Amino acid sequence: MKKILSVLLLLITTLFSASPEQVERYLMLSHAEEDLIELESSFTAMQNRMDAKDGNGTTYDTELLTVRFREHLQKTLSESEMEKVLENYKSDALLKFVYESSDPEGDFMEIQKYAKEAKADPELESRLGIVKKINQYYSNKEAIIQMFDTLIVPVMKRLKPNDSDEDRIKKMREKYLESMIKNGYNQILYATREFSTEELDELLEIAKTPAMGYETKAVYGAMAYAMQEFMEKMADRMGHRKGTKSK
Repeated sequence: MKKILSVLLLLITTLFSASPEQVERYLMLSHAEEDLIELESSFTAMQNRMDAKDGNGTTYDTELLTVRFREHLQKTLSESEMEKVLENYKSDALLKFVYESSDPEGDFMEIQKYAKEAKADPELESRLGIVKKINQYYSNKEAIIQMFDTLIVPVMKRLKPNDSDEDRIKKMREKYLESMIKNGYNQILYATREFSTEELDELLEIAKTPAMGYETKAVYGAMAYAMQEFMEKMADRMGHRKGTKSK
């Protein structure tokens, strides 16, 4: 009976999940594919540095990051939900925001500097208020906490298996959430620095849609799923190397 139910559940999931074509279209419109390629490159470099230190030739195929991201995104969003997400990308304001957000010249220090200057400018008070509202939807608290618990907590416990201080983990979770929300706000503020008030208002209306909720939650979850296996393997290697040195 359980086997029959499992087959039926798999069939239902397959029938109603987003199609591969929808996922590919989303990756193109959202520039997520470019971000994943950059992540693959960063993780490959991290792995190479670790290989050079411990002489371990066993490598993780970082191309699996994109494969796992696609797989999770397709399973998480239904076909109708993904269609609503794609409908949002018909907005010129959202497409402009995505383009500006992927600006390679917008490095971390430049973003922080602009945010600091903008907050000190009384003339930008109204814009800052709109950006804060937009960020409330983009920085999905539930999804960020889930990402922390899925990705970071298991790695911490692998590196320090005897450390189960839940109070410390709770404080770290709160700091992580606070940091993610703050950085999200600064990044949106920087990406929309040349937006008109009308474009900001349009972006806020899109952020309020249920589809944006589907997207942000699914993307955070897919990113955590994509990175989890790699991070756990790296944590195991660091833990093993640390244990070897202590002998």
